[in-house]
Amino acid sequence: MRLELRGRSISLARALVVVASLVPIAVYLYVALHRIGYPYELEWLEGGAVEIVRRVAEGQAIYVQPSVHYVPYPYTPLYFWVSGALAHVTGVGFLPLRLVSLLSSLGCCAVLIRIVWRETGDLVAGILASGLFTATFAVSGAWFDIGRVDSFSLLLLLLAISAARRAETISRGIGVGVLVFLAFMAKQDTLIATAPVLVLLIVIKRRAGAAALTATVALVVGSTAVLNATTHDWYGYYVFDELAHQGLTGSAWTTFFTRSLLHEPWALMLGLAGLAVAVVLRRREGTTDWLFWSVAVGGLLASSLVSRLHSGGGPDVLMPAFAGVAIFGALGYDVLRREAAWLGADGSTGPLGRGRQVAAACLAAVVAVQIVALHYDPARYIPSAADQVAGDRFIALVRHTPGAVIVADHPYYDTLAGKTSWAQGEALHDIVRAGPSVARRDLLASIESFLKSSQRATVFSDDPGSALGASSLPYFRRSTVKVFACRNCFYPVTDIRVRPGFLFVRR
Repeated sequence: MRLELRGRSISLARALVVVASLVPIAVYLYVALHRIGYPYELEWLEGGAVEIVRRVAEGQAIYVQPSVHYVPYPYTPLYFWVSGALAHVTGVGFLPLRLVSLLSSLGCCAVLIRIVWRETGDLVAGILASGLFTATFAVSGAWFDIGRVDSFSLLLLLLAISAARRAETISRGIGVGVLVFLAFMAKQDTLIATAPVLVLLIVIKRRAGAAALTATVALVVGSTAVLNATTHDWYGYYVFDELAHQGLTGSAWTTFFTRSLLHEPWALMLGLAGLAVAVVLRRREGTTDWLFWSVAVGGLLASSLVSRLHSGGGPDVLMPAFAGVAIFGALGYDVLRREAAWLGADGSTGPLGRGRQVAAACLAAVVAVQIVALHYDPARYIPSAADQVAGDRFIALVRHTPGAVIVADHPYYDTLAGKTSWAQGEALHDIVRAGPSVARRDLLASIESFLKSSQRATVFSDDPGSALGASSLPYFRRSTVKVFACRNCFYPVTDIRVRPGFLFVRR
């Protein structure tokens, strides 16, 4: 009877882990499905990404000479190509980008489950990995499902790491290289995450590792040569040179470890405790390849750290790190669970037998505490009806404003209003702050030509001090027209809280 009750209590603890892990997944889906159809920006750079996808859908090049009318974001093109292909079905707008991101984020959850389940043989641990990752939705900027590259690149990155774990032959090594290349083509910093794994493969699985590295280098170098040749070297400038010449945020060295990672202290504790127990006891049954996963998780952390050091790195760049911590914590949970199973394994009913129950309860409590610590109010990330009404009125205002209209930082709003689109403000700023270059010279010349022209123009700006930065002050004056009647509406629900609420007209 005691054995039966003990078994039930352990099963109950395991059920609690599953429930706690599924809750953040359900909450995330609630948020994503309630905002996927919102016709305006969820994040202030999202509209610039839509403009890139619009160009793809219309057969135009992404990487071209910068001008006041268009500047691409400094990312590799795969996400925009995929979203552009989907836009032929859904139509151009936020929907195709958000669909790709939403499906990619769910794909990340599935890959995390598969990674840990295959590694441990324990489905509960796999579900835990997915839950721990999804619980970081808010602290990583609430970007999982928005029209940006992050979820898509992370999915390809996790697939590459998963494939590397099982690569034994040359053909599988080539497959790893292809996946690493695809991840790079979604976002460049994935190479930082995969580099340690490729080095480890060469050391422990020489043939597969050499094939993976060769395929990666050949595809990255080859694609760069082709894209440079077909874009007059603009691809290389945007994807490599621009980012390399932007500044660093020195404080990220400390805040990454003292603040960012400490969003998941209990998951880290599970991982470190599991690693320590596995190294000390060295049991064969149910053991995890801790060498591989320590290197892989280290690569994911390094990728996020380097991206955070970049002056433009927001909380979204923490997503690879949080995925790594989720894997680490779930693997640690499995090790500790297995070692607890040794307590009272002979059927004893004394302290050892009770120890299994206590260990199972403690593990469930740690998981629950970690999930609860990451809890957020889902309503905070869902636009309101008032936001949409204000957006509709704003687009109508832009549409009925005579002459050229620039919605600085939100170019897709021009497109929605039937106006000519202009370059996204942050993309302009990225080129300027990257230092002297042909791109900067051409861009500044284009801006100066527009400012000095006699073209009738109106600017809706996020900045109450100027229309298009300091250089526009002699040419534009602020109007007294009130753009928004509501005080707190039409702000993006994540990242920087800005809206085009200030109207400027040419002097």
